Amino acid sequence: MPMKDIEALRKKIDQIDRSVARLLMLRIETVRKIGKIKKTNNAPALDRKREAQVINNVKKSSQNNKFIADIYRRIIEYSRKIQK
Repeated sequence: MPMKDIEALRKKIDQIDRSVARLLMLRIETVRKIGKIKKTNNAPALDRKREAQVINNVKKSSQNNKFIADIYRRIIEYSRKIQK
């Protein structure tokens, strides 16, 4: 593959990154809504059972389970902070 192909591939990465960022923002909006419901009902932000479900779901959806699970642990950690 010639070096000139790198620029085209980088543009593709940029598009993917923008899509990921939009989806993460949508996730954050949804997490905030869940946080409001939890606060109204005096429910804790931490739900280990649900967190395990999320990790298992994304692991099943990917080939690089450890990489995706690590990223989602960080996303969940941030989501918990939002819900407090």
